[in-house]
Amino acid sequence: MLISTLRGDNEQNMPLLTENSSLHETRLAGPLTVSVLGSMRATVAGREVRIRSRKCRAVLAYLALNDTRQETRERLVGLLWSESEEDKARASLRQILHELSEALAEAGYTGLVRERLHVALAPDGGPIDCHTILTMAEHGQVHPRLLDTQVLAETLLQELDDLDPAFRVWLLAKRQMLHDSLLRALESGVRDPAVAPRSKRQMAQAILNLDPTHEEACRAFMRLCAEDGDIGSALRAYSALWDLLDEEYGMEPSAPTQALVADIKQGIIEAAPPPPVTVRPAREVAARAPLDEFLPQADALARAVTGFAPVAKLALLVESFGMNGIAPDNAYMVAGFRYDLIACLVRFREWFVMDGGTLPEEQLGVRVSGAYCVAATAYQAGDAVNLVLTLREHGTGIHVWSERFLLTLPNWFEAQQRIVRQIAISLNVQVSMGRLVRLSAEPDVSLPAHDLWLRGQAEFYRFRPENWKQAAQLFSEAIEQAPNFAPGYSSLVQLNNIVHFVHPGMRRDPERARRIVELARKAVELDPMDSRSQLCLGWSYSMVKNYTQAATHMELASALNPNDSWALISTALCLSYCGNRVLGTDLAAQALGLTLTPSLLHWAYQTQIAFLREDYAAAVDAADRSQDVMKGMVAWRAAALWHLGRVEEARETAQKFINLIRSNWFGDGPPTDEAIGSWLLHMFPIRYEADWARLRDGIAGAGIPPGDAKHHDW
Repeated sequence: MLISTLRGDNEQNMPLLTENSSLHETRLAGPLTVSVLGSMRATVAGREVRIRSRKCRAVLAYLALNDTRQETRERLVGLLWSESEEDKARASLRQILHELSEALAEAGYTGLVRERLHVALAPDGGPIDCHTILTMAEHGQVHPRLLDTQVLAETLLQELDDLDPAFRVWLLAKRQMLHDSLLRALESGVRDPAVAPRSKRQMAQAILNLDPTHEEACRAFMRLCAEDGDIGSALRAYSALWDLLDEEYGMEPSAPTQALVADIKQGIIEAAPPPPVTVRPAREVAARAPLDEFLPQADALARAVTGFAPVAKLALLVESFGMNGIAPDNAYMVAGFRYDLIACLVRFREWFVMDGGTLPEEQLGVRVSGAYCVAATAYQAGDAVNLVLTLREHGTGIHVWSERFLLTLPNWFEAQQRIVRQIAISLNVQVSMGRLVRLSAEPDVSLPAHDLWLRGQAEFYRFRPENWKQAAQLFSEAIEQAPNFAPGYSSLVQLNNIVHFVHPGMRRDPERARRIVELARKAVELDPMDSRSQLCLGWSYSMVKNYTQAATHMELASALNPNDSWALISTALCLSYCGNRVLGTDLAAQALGLTLTPSLLHWAYQTQIAFLREDYAAAVDAADRSQDVMKGMVAWRAAALWHLGRVEEARETAQKFINLIRSNWFGDGPPTDEAIGSWLLHMFPIRYEADWARLRDGIAGAGIPPGDAKHHDW
């Protein structure tokens, strides 16, 4: 559903408001109705709430948009006073809440509860306009605002953009989530054969208002207009699409769109017969009730919690790229292009992406409707690197598309967009140009800086200590040349966040960790819509024990890229470290459902998530699947075995871990068993001592002495 605010606090440690709390004993004059599209407004039983302060409006809107209608004071402070000292920020929040409470009480609403740690609204609030519009779309109805407003999601709290950098990041992400949710709902309606033509035409028009480059919606609109005898509207829609694609992207509409307009001009599209007179089911009649009667029902539906259910999708198997005669100095370009292409492909919900050319026999419940292989061969002719890409059907070997590209830094993103678009066209999948450009947009960066970043990525992804300094130097040089290049910052942050994992014995430096937070914040400020930047900032906050802020950015990362299994599993692990076992487990399950063949690193993350929720058998199974890709997972496996009572296996595994670390030691002192155990226990940013103690007790029981390790001793 729309803005599902994921929780970052341990449900066992967060005192949720219950039916017995004072909140439910309060008599309310009427439901609080909040409008967040355009200028934020609130009313109580039709009486307007007069809110002078912009931050008061932001707090009220944030609480209303939150599924639980409550939030911690700590998170509100982090969102609205991110650049202030904590004491001053908390004092400001108290003042804002006092002003908000008075404004609401004046209008007759006394459902704002201010507790020591939390702030909440009454759970039985009135409708919120964006929830209503989305739920109507999900039930085959098009709200008038979708027809008279261009890019409606961009109007979400539009006057609050400059309130605070952290709030702006949150707001931009929420707008994108609303935009994507509306598109999904409307696309589903346009494709549903049970939806009436008139409703489909409105849905298609609404989609074009949200994304004018959406060719599938344009074709649906054109066909419906032609069938209705409105040839002029059909041709105007095609002309607008042609002009936009030509002016903005230097492209023409796809072959199916051009074929449709030819049919319309030739009169081949016949008028549709009048719809049969039918008695609508009671549920449909209710859905078509007057808007004022539908609002409470729509808002309640929008807040419903839905489970994750994998659907049948196409599988794209991206094979290793062949290299013929590629000079060593150019190999990083080919490898980097493949990595970037996969990163772009995984962001589309229309298919699964697998790194490799073999379809697994066991698919973990994933339903595959068809499988295709993306193959490429790079060869060098003089100084130029050429890339031949093919798309073939898995199993039959039938090639459905092939094209040659000149791979250079200047045409890097243009080639990527052409490839994704051609794959989508070949598989009869709708990918609008606006969406494609958003997901693979060319950054505003000089070519030398982009080249340095690509070289740094090549060094980084080797995950070897000997490549670490070279990667850090290349990322730093890229930032020096392009101070506004967000990926340069996020890559440098990622490298520093895991340096102690790659160098056994190396301790985290608290001062350096605080500097890394600033670099991560810079990456998010430069590109708030990049899930990689959000992930890096979330992990960086966890490394300095700011778990509430960590959870905020991890939830944004997964929401911005809900189709990327890596974003989900990374978020799941960080939230599990932060103490939210339930959500971490749920996201981990979703991540498994979005990948055909989980990587070894993916299983390493699943190992820790399972252990933290005390599912030790699942932790052992995941550790076995990870094949020791992370040396630390050997110790987690030993701890899980000990908790299962399999002591001998635990001791054997613990000794294996000690031997692995001792042979690759980077610590200042000798790699004694105690030093190794102490280093291990300081590695992971685990919020709650009880969770950390279970790991400590497990490794100690298995034979890895914890030494002088203490919780949060870093």
